[in-house]
Amino acid sequence: MSKFRFAFILGAAIIVLMGCVGGSTPEENLYNVLEETVAKESQYVEVQKPLQESEEKEKEIYTKIMDLGMKEFDQIVKLSDEALDNISKRKEYIEKERESMSEAKEEFAKAKEYMDELKDTDLQKEAKKLNDTMKERYQLHEKLTSSYLEALSLDEELYNMFKKKDLTMEELEKQITSINEQYEMIEKFNEDYNTKTDSFNKQKQEFYSKAELDVQESE
Repeated sequence: MSKFRFAFILGAAIIVLMGCVGGSTPEENLYNVLEETVAKESQYVEVQKPLQESEEKEKEIYTKIMDLGMKEFDQIVKLSDEALDNISKRKEYIEKERESMSEAKEEFAKAKEYMDELKDTDLQKEAKKLNDTMKERYQLHEKLTSSYLEALSLDEELYNMFKKKDLTMEELEKQITSINEQYEMIEKFNEDYNTKTDSFNKQKQEFYSKAELDVQESE
């Protein structure tokens, strides 16, 4: 048996303005809101590395437990407690990520005012696409993180089960199946979210280009 693990990687491209934007036109004001939104989102990138490291650590613990026999029950309990501590940390990382996304969402809400002030029909269409894509993206992120937290709850159940001497193989296999299915759902949400992120970045660049804003992509 193997327990499916998923690296929780989310992407966001950051575009910076080369030079000074006066902010006197709707286009420039909208630019500022979009870039401030991206800046707020970038905060959650900081939790991605420790989150992935915690996932790898938990995978190692799981493998060790599965390699042990019930005659080494004390060691299994010790490892299970380590895994439970690990899961608690991962929950904290996800909550930090959600906080950053919530701040970004609040910032992005300011864009509606400037979108309504746009005079050019083409820019209005581009702005609407941006708005729709971002809303869908935030919805996906909510589903993604909610699913991830649900997976962590299932993981907790698993490690508490490992601490039961009367654990049956049937119970174990049923729990692992539930966990695998949950992580597969997370993977799908993650793919959809990244696709939506790519779409938003492209649409944002198209808007900047049509609005004739002097911008340059940053690595």
